[in-house]
Amino acid sequence: MEAPLLLPVSTAACSSSFGITVDDDTTTVLSPAPARSSPSGRSILARYLAVLLVASVSLFAHHEASKGFRIDVVSAANQGGVAGRRFDLLFVSNGRAERVLHRASRAVEEALFPDPSFPRRRVTRVTVRMMDGGNLTAADATVDANGAGEYVISLSPRLLSDARAVDAVASAVRRAVARMWLWDARGAAPAHVTESMVEYLAAIPDAAAATSPAEDDASNTRCISPRFLKHLERHRAGFVARLNRAMRDRWSDAAVDAALGAPARPVCAAYLAASVQPPVVGSTSVADGSTVAAV
Repeated sequence: MEAPLLLPVSTAACSSSFGITVDDDTTTVLSPAPARSSPSGRSILARYLAVLLVASVSLFAHHEASKGFRIDVVSAANQGGVAGRRFDLLFVSNGRAERVLHRASRAVEEALFPDPSFPRRRVTRVTVRMMDGGNLTAADATVDANGAGEYVISLSPRLLSDARAVDAVASAVRRAVARMWLWDARGAAPAHVTESMVEYLAAIPDAAAATSPAEDDASNTRCISPRFLKHLERHRAGFVARLNRAMRDRWSDAAVDAALGAPARPVCAAYLAASVQPPVVGSTSVADGSTVAAV
């Protein structure tokens, strides 16, 4: 029998099968179907990257919010006088004003906003300047909000006449920064509460700035004082941050209880009673020298 003629087969045949044609008969030999690709690792990787991107953006936003803000220090040269020249020499020309403000802000932010669950004010720019004129009776420092996260800290010229002008200005800046970051229940928080928090926060960067016993004796009758806040913070870490968060929108006496996690009245009474009694030998003393039972 005559062998059939084999026809050339194109290498470009179907990818899933190929055929060999012999005369009028076609014999098709099916090649193994390509295995379906298993779920690609690319899609899983893409999902992980998307999650990481969202998390990174969130962390970056929080970091940027907490990281810093623009600082402008206005020269007092045009005001003339000894105070203006000293301000420029001690704080403007050497960048000391920016450093003092940065350190103060970092300490206050760490105390009030330990994590993103503690909402913070929007601060985009802070201007430090000396008050106009020779007003020696004004407050050491004032803080004015200009909207859109911009604040102006104005320092009294009286601070520059102090023999320790650098320390006096630094202390005033710390208090101003604390006021800038604190919530005040839209102005409804009691003044002695906000002022005590300002004094407590201002003392964080510099232990020497703590309130002296003579200054704090009068405030003990109102219970809430820088020392009382320090006492509560030691026994209930994060108390000041929680109290500040509770003061964001409105004020209520229950805010102190909520921040403390217990009724504050008996704790206050015990603290005041202990603060007017001499220490008992062998008792445990708190930082201010008074003997107070653990809260």
